[in-house]
Amino acid sequence: MTKGPKRSTFRRRYEEMLASLRNEIITGIWAEGSFLPSENDIAERFQLSKNSVRKGLDLLVSEGFIEKIPRVGNRIRQAPAGVSIKFGYYPSLFEEADLKALVDEFHKQHPLIRVTMIPMPSSHAKPTMRDFMETDDIDVMAINNQNFELFAESDSPPELLEPLQPIEGVYPVLTEPFMRDGNLYVQPFLFSPIILCYNKQHFSEKGLAEPDSSWTWDTVKKTAKLLAEGTVRHGFFFHYLSDNRWPIFLLQNNVRFHRSNGEDKQLNLDEAALTESLQISKELLDQVFPPFRSENDDDAEMLFCQQKVSMILTSYFCLNKIKDVDFSYDISPLPYLGTPRTLVIAIGLAIHRNSKNKQAAQAFINFMMSDNTQLTIRQNTLSIPSLKSAAEWNGHGKVKLPSRYFVYREIFPSFCYHTALNVTYSELGDIRQRIKLYLSRMEGLDVFS
Repeated sequence: MTKGPKRSTFRRRYEEMLASLRNEIITGIWAEGSFLPSENDIAERFQLSKNSVRKGLDLLVSEGFIEKIPRVGNRIRQAPAGVSIKFGYYPSLFEEADLKALVDEFHKQHPLIRVTMIPMPSSHAKPTMRDFMETDDIDVMAINNQNFELFAESDSPPELLEPLQPIEGVYPVLTEPFMRDGNLYVQPFLFSPIILCYNKQHFSEKGLAEPDSSWTWDTVKKTAKLLAEGTVRHGFFFHYLSDNRWPIFLLQNNVRFHRSNGEDKQLNLDEAALTESLQISKELLDQVFPPFRSENDDDAEMLFCQQKVSMILTSYFCLNKIKDVDFSYDISPLPYLGTPRTLVIAIGLAIHRNSKNKQAAQAFINFMMSDNTQLTIRQNTLSIPSLKSAAEWNGHGKVKLPSRYFVYREIFPSFCYHTALNVTYSELGDIRQRIKLYLSRMEGLDVFS
């Protein structure tokens, strides 16, 4: 029995048909008032069924490219005018999602929508991405779970963002930080937990067992000493002051900030739990850190690529920085202190509520969240797309995966956002400064009081 084309093959042919016919109408190959070839001829040209061709032609009718003349055919109308939308994006998405290639493909499939790309700041320093949305008329924007707080208080909906329809098949845990009052305001696009990454060759040379889910931070300290080779190679490294790293130690030790009843709502916490968390941090810094202190999120991946460090804390996003190394590496769940927990970074797409081009902006989000685009991200990068069917695709893409790439599926119960500490992302910055003083021995624990 002859099998039909795979779903991915059908989708590619269907989208090729739509893109080709749109472009041919826009460029004048099919003049206004003329008729397209018959449905049979189009089906043969693109190797599609007549039903699929008919579905595509119905879409071109709704878009204003053609009109159906009963018992005659599909007549070309005057090509509709195009629109331009402004897309605010994180520059890191060029590497994390192969963003330029995705936008180029969107232009092929939607020739009447042009995307103007505007880089966005990731910090909360002025001007923030909210300021850009308000002043530059951004239509659609990439927003992560941390920056979402710029648009919405914990107990109120974001006035600048359009409510969106949840997409079936997206991992449910990813919608959590983007919900307010039962509505979704940011469509999850990509995500990553923080993980341990290690050089398999270094472990083999020392005859050491590779990391697994049973590892504690004590295991890391002991193993790092065995992996280190003087000043040539260090056993373990991470950029501690990153807000996607240091909160992990507090989360794993069940630290939770409480607010006083006064007008200032001052943050208070369990000093014993905080002391233990910071002690672990200090021991890692003092015993297994390289001689210099990292001031850059990229330092860990840079040293790992140079094989100057054997283990690092990183994310699936940052794995894209080391994907071309010429040595064998792998990943593992984070070591733990008390409770196995890890921070998750979720990046989504949102529409400006006051955009004059909402329909085009929604078409862009629909494209980015389509089965084909999400699968393309999975095949061409090491990032994890939010659509489960694409994320868990087990074929061979263009990028070689670490053998334990799918370890994220085992650690979903450990996923946490910084909100589990009962603080806002803005408040994390203040806490980080206090921790920095404490770890540098410039202040005692009273710095938190």
